[in-house]
Amino acid sequence: MIRIGGHGDINACIEIGKAVISSSLTHDCEVDTAKASKAFRRAISDKNMEFFVAQKADQVVGFLLAIKDEHWFSNSSYGTDFAFCVLPDHAEQGVWLLRRFIRWCKAFNIPMMMGLSTGMDVDGRTGKMYEMHGLPRVGGIHATIKQVLK
Repeated sequence: MIRIGGHGDINACIEIGKAVISSSLTHDCEVDTAKASKAFRRAISDKNMEFFVAQKADQVVGFLLAIKDEHWFSNSSYGTDFAFCVLPDHAEQGVWLLRRFIRWCKAFNIPMMMGLSTGMDVDGRTGKMYEMHGLPRVGGIHATIKQVLK
């Protein structure tokens, strides 16, 4: 089930975020719980953001923080993910979160942009899911990999 997240979901989502970030190839940092909590609270209160939660059998298994923003060069807006994390054992919930995000963007009549910055999509599965939902690849992310930093 995909639903709007609330304050009671924040701690579970931070733990999911920690699990994803710790497996990331690109993020060589620890999750600051206070800062992460602030981001979730912002998504709950900001009219230009939304907090979607994937729940399975009364357990939060993923989330997507969506944001509607203007381009730096124009007054036109677009939608993107501020954060998109799903527990690996529940990866199938990602498609439902994506579809809910797409509906949210369509309600604002704004185009969408999604990124893959963790380096965890080595088999291309997430990218293919985006493409199947009308979001073709139009660039890439180039980043330092954790092993290079050490």
